[in-house]
Amino acid sequence: MSRSLYARISIPLVLILLLVMGLQWLVVHLALHGLVKEYVASRLDHDADNLLAQLSITAQGVHLAPERLDPIFYKPWSGHYFQIEVGGQTLRSRSLWDKALVLEKVPPGGRLLRQQRGPDQAPLLVLIRGYSKQGQSVNMALAEDFQAATQIVTTLRLFYGGLSLAALLLLLFLVRHHLRRALMPLESAEAQLHALEHGTLQRLDPTAMPLELHPFVHQINSLLAILMNRLQRSRQAAGDLAHAIKTPLALLNQLANDAPFTQHPNLQHALRTQITTIAHLSERTLGLARLSGGQGHGVWLDLAHELNGLLEVMRQLHRDRGLTYHVEPLEPLKIHMDREDLLTLLGNLLDNASRHARHQIHFGAQTSAQVLQLWVADDGPGIPPQARERLLQRGIHGDQPQHGHGLGLAICQQIVLDYQGTLTLNQDPQLLGLQVMLELPAQLAHLAPSTPTT
Repeated sequence: MSRSLYARISIPLVLILLLVMGLQWLVVHLALHGLVKEYVASRLDHDADNLLAQLSITAQGVHLAPERLDPIFYKPWSGHYFQIEVGGQTLRSRSLWDKALVLEKVPPGGRLLRQQRGPDQAPLLVLIRGYSKQGQSVNMALAEDFQAATQIVTTLRLFYGGLSLAALLLLLFLVRHHLRRALMPLESAEAQLHALEHGTLQRLDPTAMPLELHPFVHQINSLLAILMNRLQRSRQAAGDLAHAIKTPLALLNQLANDAPFTQHPNLQHALRTQITTIAHLSERTLGLARLSGGQGHGVWLDLAHELNGLLEVMRQLHRDRGLTYHVEPLEPLKIHMDREDLLTLLGNLLDNASRHARHQIHFGAQTSAQVLQLWVADDGPGIPPQARERLLQRGIHGDQPQHGHGLGLAICQQIVLDYQGTLTLNQDPQLLGLQVMLELPAQLAHLAPSTPTT
């Protein structure tokens, strides 16, 4: 069965219409043929009664008064014929010439209607009547050329067939038009889903849809509310955790200055390194949380504006490094993504690059008809080719054993995959450090007036 609702409704209707129109055409055809046949037969009945009145049965034989016969019975192959059988004698019209009609014996009062070929092989309608006159049984057959009547029936049948076909086409058009109008609310549902995807709508409006879809719409709205609440709680929990961990980190930092640790410099250094790493991660998480604010999901984001905010966070996080952030001239791009996803994606990449760069971090973006490309590069030590694929596995950290990129890159790759994109690691040809290239579907970006980058 077709998965199309339109096809599932229209195909049975079309088949029913075809069946009904075919049946009515057949009924009309048979009715026309029967009417014409009975009309000709009624004329033959009238001629039979006239011939019976003219028939004379005497001791000398059976006679018909010639002067009282219709002249058409004298014209050979005129299309009007008769044949009378009485007591072994047969009378035929001159129009039969030397041919004879095939007669069946019919008792008095009987009546038969047959079709057979005439003297010139033309189709004939033959009426056979049985009479009793002057004590004698009379079998009488009258025939008329049925070809002209058949042609009339054929003409009427073709005319009615054409009319029926036109009516059928009109009905099919009306059915198609009505179904299209009846299914138009589904287009409204599609438009609302598209708006929901693009962030211009937060929930579906059931009032613009048929009553039959209301339960379905309410279920979608409930599911959206649950998912959004879960996502909001998850993001809030990450921010709360990053904020709550600041006090324990401060205590650990003070603890690192106590005597047991000062007596063991290696242990003190390892502790302070881990404290610094956790503090850095929490600061980055809080910075991204402040940037993401309360904006909804799936909106058109100004790339330059979001990038400026991220660069301010990076400069604060790495203010003691003296790094230079170079943004290649950007087209006025807007990107259709969840804002949290975009900030997490670019934030992780910029933070990774900032932690490993010696002096410079470059960011670039460009679009084509097929793909949107974003890249971040640094002038750090880079990653050996054999280790790059391993770093994209979630849970593998670059610091195991030495590189310091992995978990953030794995998170970035997962986000990119969610948007049907790809993430690749290369050596930057200019800076000679790591270059992370993102390729996303072109429909996620469009050119629009944008805030210039600084």
